Amino acid sequence: MFHCDSGFARECRRWLHQHPELSNQEYNTAKFIREKLTEFGIEYQEVEKTGTFARIKGHRDNGRTILLRADIDALPIEEQTDLPYKSINPGVMHACGHDIHTAGLLAAAKKLAELKDSFAGTVLLVFQQAEEFGHGAQYFQEQGLLTGYDRAFGVHIAPDVPVGTIVLSRKADAASCDFFRITLTGQKAHTSKPHLGRDALQAGAVLVGEIAKLPSRLLPASEPVNIGIGTFKAGNSYNIIADSAVIEGSFRAFSEDSRQQLKKKISELADSTALGYGVQVYCEYECFAKALINDETVRQEVADVAASLWGQDKVKISEQPLFGFAADDFSEYLQASRGAYAHVGVYREGSASARVLHNEKLAPAEEAVDIAADLHINYALAYLGRDGYAQVGPGQAEGSY
Repeated sequence: MFHCDSGFARECRRWLHQHPELSNQEYNTAKFIREKLTEFGIEYQEVEKTGTFARIKGHRDNGRTILLRADIDALPIEEQTDLPYKSINPGVMHACGHDIHTAGLLAAAKKLAELKDSFAGTVLLVFQQAEEFGHGAQYFQEQGLLTGYDRAFGVHIAPDVPVGTIVLSRKADAASCDFFRITLTGQKAHTSKPHLGRDALQAGAVLVGEIAKLPSRLLPASEPVNIGIGTFKAGNSYNIIADSAVIEGSFRAFSEDSRQQLKKKISELADSTALGYGVQVYCEYECFAKALINDETVRQEVADVAASLWGQDKVKISEQPLFGFAADDFSEYLQASRGAYAHVGVYREGSASARVLHNEKLAPAEEAVDIAADLHINYALAYLGRDGYAQVGPGQAEGSY
């Protein structure tokens, strides 16, 4: 087993944590990443200004390629920790662990570049922007970079899991996420003469109520789905019937069939409501991420590598999606390849750190970046096959979480 340069990994993490940047604004982050890759002798290409795609080739081609991915963007949150390397950018914080993800992959890249003469196959490195925005993976897809690999692997911090523990979802890890906007157009009139108008506000209010009922009506409890409506805007005056209304929300599911059923039913409800209230309706949809489903073979491969590194008692398999109804566009890397996502524990007993993501007091245990890097390094080598290093296969790591 191999280990990263811990000092380098932590130095990178501290710099990244101190200099967070929002989605599609990660210019200094991208510069930092590319400077390190250049130091390691790793060639890269830019992807939509702030994304970076790199490649490490082993000493020979054995027909195997593995993709390792890290997200690099931060959140619009004012940090409230006592870390000596807390954010210096007002209102911006790495509150989802992307600083650890990025530093871990950089440390893995450093080690894999040092070992390239002793392993076969190819390692692809993805430093992806705009995960929080829901579009980052799309940029790589548009450049044709999400094909031609056999395995895809990534890590995410787990704020409520003890540091040193690795957890993998058995299958479903995160839900899909689709944004929707419904625009209703009616006719203005004075509220004293409602017969002269077409009330978009009233139609919208009814539609909001009907959409909210869908999860319990459309699918059985064994197929959980989630619908959330975040904004409903209509009207400009207390005594004027609203001639327009806009509803915005999202729906989430763990299967493509459920996702398509939700989309179809929302459109049907919008059409029927519009007909009943004499208004016009226009529905818009945008998929931010498909459901993230771990491949069972890859999940077991990763679990076996983790057990070899830290012991089987430190590797847990979750029967429930670890992200719940949250989404992560790492799922896009799994559309054309087998892959899995591992969750690295970052909580230390007695710590003041928040135990949830997207929180201003999140302060992960620093050694988590070493663990993330080591998992990248050793899974890549195990899959590709280093000289004298047995390739991964079915194993025994199966603790529950």
